[in-house]
Amino acid sequence: MAKPGNKKNRWWILPAIILFTCASAIFISYSGPFRVLELKITDQLFKVRGPLPMPDSSIAMVSISQQADEEIPYKYPWPTQLYGKLIENLNKAGARAIGIDVIFDKISTDPRNDSLFAQQLRKHKNVVLAGDYKITTANRGGGTGSTTRSLVEPNQILSNANPNSYGLVTVFRDRDDAVRKYLLSREYQEQRHLSFALEVLKQYHDWDSVDIREDNRHFQFGKYTIPKYSANTMTINYVGGRGRFPEYSFETVIDDSTVLLNSEDPEFQFNSFSDPDFGLLKNEVFKDKIVLVGATMEELHDFHATPFAESGNRPGYETHANALFTILSGQYVYHASQWVNLLLLLFFATIIVLATRYFGAAWGFAFFIFQVIFITGLTLFEFLKFSYIIEYTGPILATLIGYVGTSSYDYLREQREKQRIRGMFSSYVSPTLVEQMIESGQEPQLGGDEVYITAFFSDIQSFSAFSEKLEPKQLVELINEYLSAMTDIITDQGGTLDKYIGDAIVSFFGAPLRQKDHAYQACVASQLMQLRLEELREKWRNEGDKWPEIVHHMRNRIGINTGTMLTGNMGSTRRFNYTMMGDNVNLAARCESGAKSYGVYTMVTEETKREAQKYGDRCFFRYLDRIVVVGRTQPVNVYEIVGLKEHLPQSAFDCVELFEKGMDAYLEQNWGQAIALFERSAKLEPNKPAENEYIKTNPSLVYLKRCKEMAQSPPGESWNGVYVMESK
Repeated sequence: MAKPGNKKNRWWILPAIILFTCASAIFISYSGPFRVLELKITDQLFKVRGPLPMPDSSIAMVSISQQADEEIPYKYPWPTQLYGKLIENLNKAGARAIGIDVIFDKISTDPRNDSLFAQQLRKHKNVVLAGDYKITTANRGGGTGSTTRSLVEPNQILSNANPNSYGLVTVFRDRDDAVRKYLLSREYQEQRHLSFALEVLKQYHDWDSVDIREDNRHFQFGKYTIPKYSANTMTINYVGGRGRFPEYSFETVIDDSTVLLNSEDPEFQFNSFSDPDFGLLKNEVFKDKIVLVGATMEELHDFHATPFAESGNRPGYETHANALFTILSGQYVYHASQWVNLLLLLFFATIIVLATRYFGAAWGFAFFIFQVIFITGLTLFEFLKFSYIIEYTGPILATLIGYVGTSSYDYLREQREKQRIRGMFSSYVSPTLVEQMIESGQEPQLGGDEVYITAFFSDIQSFSAFSEKLEPKQLVELINEYLSAMTDIITDQGGTLDKYIGDAIVSFFGAPLRQKDHAYQACVASQLMQLRLEELREKWRNEGDKWPEIVHHMRNRIGINTGTMLTGNMGSTRRFNYTMMGDNVNLAARCESGAKSYGVYTMVTEETKREAQKYGDRCFFRYLDRIVVVGRTQPVNVYEIVGLKEHLPQSAFDCVELFEKGMDAYLEQNWGQAIALFERSAKLEPNKPAENEYIKTNPSLVYLKRCKEMAQSPPGESWNGVYVMESK
């Protein structure tokens, strides 16, 4: 689990990511392609829901079909008197309202046809004709154009005869040219014109006038409260695909004894409308119905794409039928307001950003999948249960952008953090340790922490003599080669370089990344350094006269102590160093300088030995003394690391065995036995005094001398074996 506290966030990061997610999702979701995608998704909601039940439709359809054009003895456009015949027969069949989705704006070539049509309009008073509201743009010179708005109305003969207002059949198209919304009314020259469906509905209820009220959300039409989609439109709740309403071809409705169709025999007619046994009149298919008349002939191009007809094969008059059914049944489609959609988008953006930020990219992806499923389920549930449409693309985009954006931010932040840690520690911590620190996500605790670690000091023996015998350029070359080799070993073993003090190396193990075996790694590193220095001495000898004799015998001393120390960034506010402090640090330094007194090259405290032996046994330790170093009052046991066991000869083990027996005699004040044992161990010491080797003593010789002195001047019975060092 990712913890925000470890990420060192500023308070505004999360709000900024959420704001970016919301803004991006809104911008993208309201772009053209995604608006079309949203519409297509809405279509899929209708398809998932399927057709609506229609136990008894109050709407019937009469199609101006290809079949009718073939049967009627005239080619389309037919004489308008046939529409008069249609009105006459429909009224005989008991139709309550008739809507003809054909615009008769031109007077017929034979005015008598319009007159016969007008007679039926005047007689039955239940017919609604179609009009249209058009916007045309005329191009002028220079590429500019003017926009003209106009009404296309039924011709004067029909308008004067019909007591009813015409209804607008203006098609309201979405971005993808599909018809999902229905025009309710339109203002033109301060006069309201109702849609075709509303004018038909007025006739269906035989309303001479109707009370119309509207606000931002509803259009009140008599007893019908119609929810708006926009200022003057509603959403059509399509009942299904084509053919859901009973449909009859035009010629079958006018086919009575007065009409002879092309397929009929003059001697023997079957009148599909007036046949006493099987006719439409007998079957009462139009009784008390709303009858809509419209074109289904392909050449009339009155077809549209709709949710159940994506290929664009739904006749235009079926959109009026579906709009009427929506109003009559009260099965409206509702759309969530923009505020609701924005709140949902903000909610889902916030959830995914918080989940990804707090739980990491892997769990964030799980939240992403869950949220996509939840949004899909919520969208389906709201539509199937309540016919309520909420935005889908916005919340989905917010989920996607929120996840990708947050993951990307965390990734970039993590990369920057890795670079910061690499930059901070790569110069004095091993690359392996830096990578472990980065991969583990463990922040180095800067600013001063008390930690249990191992301090490590190393210094070249008699370095001042090197300075006297080497040119500055040579000295720099030598020291750089030496320090590089020694530092590489320290860092390879997991140590952290604190600083260089001339030829001295100060380092520690166990921070900033915690190491359980820090003491063991420090001890092993010390012996690898001694082995590497031996290789360097051989290399320098082989380089001939390049280096003076003292370089051929360069040795270093190492002091190690384990304990609680203070680590962190210390210094001024402008310049600081990741370092260590404390009494245990000083003790490690005293071990390095005190090693000289015993003629050894690695001296460690008992705490270091004890801690190291928990994790490995490569190092061979020898007890040296119980001492009180300068600056301390409490004694501490110190040990020499003789070497790595795999590199030591048998004589070294034999030497230490004799030495330890001598130490037992020494502590028992058995000076004679101690002297004898130390004389024997001195012959086996790995480092024997030699002027040309720059070796002056060793532990056996130190104790041999000390025993002889104490034999002459015994310390007394109260002596506890503690040796107080008088110099650093």
